[in-house]
Amino acid sequence: MRSKAYRQSSAWTKAGGQLDADSRFLWRFPPRRLSAEEIRDTILQLSGQLDLAAGGPGFRLYRFMQDNVCTYEPLDIHPPDTYRRAVYHQNARASVVDLMTDFDLPDCAFSSPRRAGTTTPLQALTLLNHQFTLDMAKALAGRLLRQTLTQGQVEEAFQLAFQRPPRPMEMEASIAMIEKHGLEAFSRALLNANELIYLD
Repeated sequence: MRSKAYRQSSAWTKAGGQLDADSRFLWRFPPRRLSAEEIRDTILQLSGQLDLAAGGPGFRLYRFMQDNVCTYEPLDIHPPDTYRRAVYHQNARASVVDLMTDFDLPDCAFSSPRRAGTTTPLQALTLLNHQFTLDMAKALAGRLLRQTLTQGQVEEAFQLAFQRPPRPMEMEASIAMIEKHGLEAFSRALLNANELIYLD
């Protein structure tokens, strides 16, 4: 982990691309999207809602119903008792968890030595419109209200989400968005940023 190759940035450079476009010689870190569980935990952490309690019973993101057969209905609304790390999620073979399944959560009925890495429109739509994302955008907006000035809200949001200050163009666009659409819409846009869900 201390090697130069391991600590490379994923940033593209023209010189590196001309010499080794596929990065076979590891001149750059290959960009990696976070796994389904990591995306969910990142959103919870960013919004200030992640419950870090260790141990104890897990939680379910589905409602279990049993009539003649067992049915697992995904929750449309995720209550606060589900805001724990994804490692505590009690997955069931027949259940489908919208946010995590859309981001290639393996089917727990089978062994998965390697995860699929797909990119689909459904991922973008789920991240944009799912009630979980809307709730977390609202929570993040509330967290940013500690700053009274719009510029301070944008700076804090970028530090929380990307661990860096906003660039001048980003600051200008963010302030314009907040003034036109509100802090919650800005928070929702942050939760949908590629920079948030890709390791750099």
